[in-house]
Amino acid sequence: MNERTALGDQILTHWREHLPQMVRALKKEKRLGAAIQEAQDLTADLLYELVSVNKIEYQAAWELATRQWAFLPAEKPTRSPSSRSSKHPRKKSSRRGTSG
Repeated sequence: MNERTALGDQILTHWREHLPQMVRALKKEKRLGAAIQEAQDLTADLLYELVSVNKIEYQAAWELATRQWAFLPAEKPTRSPSSRSSKHPRKKSSRRGTSG
């Protein structure tokens, strides 16, 4: 039986803060626990491979492994319909040549 580790707790904290839409969707599908477990296991496996097999320095391996599976990039904020109306095409500035 797999248990959530400290890494799993860090993953959940990161996801809640930076990926709230994904967390809501996973909860709705009743897959949040499984997704965290999978991310935790894949991160740990990759970290082991990078450090033990590829002989990469631990901190560099940690950065790579967690970026790959655990600490995913933040979601892009969704725009409300009212914020879309503020988009106006830019007017081209007139360029004046200089004589010299």
